[in-house]
Amino acid sequence: MKEALSKSALFLIAHAIILSAGLVVIMLTDKNALHIWFNQWHSSFGDTFFRYATHMAEGMMIGFMIFIILIYKVRYAVAGLVGIVVSGLITQFLKRVVFNDHFRPSKVLEGIADLHFVDGVNLHRSFSFPSGHSTSAFALFFFLAYISPNKKLQGLCYALALITASSRVYLSQHFFEDVYVGSIMGTLICFASMAFFQTQSWGEKGLLANFETNRTRS
Repeated sequence: MKEALSKSALFLIAHAIILSAGLVVIMLTDKNALHIWFNQWHSSFGDTFFRYATHMAEGMMIGFMIFIILIYKVRYAVAGLVGIVVSGLITQFLKRVVFNDHFRPSKVLEGIADLHFVDGVNLHRSFSFPSGHSTSAFALFFFLAYISPNKKLQGLCYALALITASSRVYLSQHFFEDVYVGSIMGTLICFASMAFFQTQSWGEKGLLANFETNRTRS
């Protein structure tokens, strides 16, 4: 556990600070009013940027990153995959079973506020809480930060997680509280996975090293 905390300290501390500030905002504001306030801060650059940034932690990117890590260290790749998949499954269960009556901004605020929507974005109207994209983003980028060799890369990973989650509010796909909880779930579940697999001894080498070993023997 100590090693896991040490490897992820920067990410966890940064997120704890953001979560603390976010909790104050959630407690002091109405979620509808907060979303309307966020929505007014739009621009042509923001529309283009967040339209693409929101895809940073989707299936193809996750698969690509897991494959790259698999080449160099099997155990880390498995740990990351488990954390991402488990957090995603739990989020989908909560969205579709427990909180299936939580609707998205485009439906909740219909007729109440004249929201700005980004052209080309397919707006969802149901299964709002918690945010699946935010869960996946924080799970993926926590995983990458965990295995990153220096603080700058870890900081970059946190920034990318934050940008991806923020895009969900900017695009009016989610309320702030949706991404808030999603980010917690992605981080904690992936941390638990990494901490567990950190105690294991198998899979130290990657597929590339195993391939080289087998080729040498033959």
